[in-house]
Amino acid sequence: MNTDKRPSLYLETQIKQKSNNLDLMKFLAAWLVVVHHSFDLNLAKGEWIKVITGQQLDFGTMAVSLFFLASGIFIAKSMERNQSAKRFFKARFRRVWPPLAAVVVLSVVMGAFVTTLPVGQYLTSSVTWRYLLNAVFVLQHDLPGVFENNVFGSAVNGALWTLPVEVLCYVACYVIYRLGLLKKKRILGVMAVYLVCAWFGFRICAVLGIAILSAAFRPIYFFLLGHVLYVYRDKVPVDLRLFILSLAGMVVCFMLSQPGAAVWIFYPYVLVYLAFMGKQCGSRLAFGGRFSYTIYLCAFPLQQLLIHCFGGQMDVYVHMGLALVLSTAVGAVLHYVTEK
Repeated sequence: MNTDKRPSLYLETQIKQKSNNLDLMKFLAAWLVVVHHSFDLNLAKGEWIKVITGQQLDFGTMAVSLFFLASGIFIAKSMERNQSAKRFFKARFRRVWPPLAAVVVLSVVMGAFVTTLPVGQYLTSSVTWRYLLNAVFVLQHDLPGVFENNVFGSAVNGALWTLPVEVLCYVACYVIYRLGLLKKKRILGVMAVYLVCAWFGFRICAVLGIAILSAAFRPIYFFLLGHVLYVYRDKVPVDLRLFILSLAGMVVCFMLSQPGAAVWIFYPYVLVYLAFMGKQCGSRLAFGGRFSYTIYLCAFPLQQLLIHCFGGQMDVYVHMGLALVLSTAVGAVLHYVTEK
């Protein structure tokens, strides 16, 4: 009788082939961001995962964590393949910048149609031109006279905060590789140093009340964890038993009011297993994954536009349904026009 209890699948094998599950998960994650913002932008309560976890987890956290974990794994892989700085950053630029620039410019154009200011004053305002800095990863939230009557406020695209963080992660990946740290044991040292810095950073941000800065620590952690998983890919099992244990760990942590432990310790393996398990979905289900980035970029301004058109506030479920359809359609067009 075979008593070998070792898992039959390891991450090393699974990342060599395309993961349809991951593509599907990225598409659903983009939708989860839309759902999350539907509640936030209408100042509505009742986001489902918040209710289930006692306000300890939201869909935005779940989605962004997935994006950065997957990025950490595959950017490390890309770094080893494109060893020169030129090739590495050119690949990143071609992926990230064209859709971002398009969304920023289109947001300015959209603003001209909904601003409360005369169009001439809107177009000559320094605030309008400063908004274009978003295209070079310098965050600017408002356009003059745009969305001023929306119940959430006038932020045009609050989702862009992750883009400077992502670019920082790309630079960090290159530095880590060039310093010879993208190797076993050494990458663990990088993670240990980061965790210490993040702990102090959380403390400092809490004292100073800088919530937006502290929000960046978690996605950076997931990105670095992706590096760790890639480096140790031959040691990372894709095992149903570990998946169940991780889910149980999350439940226990939420019951003990420890959401940080649930998300930072147990949630990553839940994502790894679902993405790289042996049972993969069909390519048709995975098709939408290619639109996840462009959906993420365009959804927030489209959601704010919908609320503006409905007088400043909407029923959350009407808003959600319209936003999912509209952002998916626009995201698909943006993908083919900019990324392709």
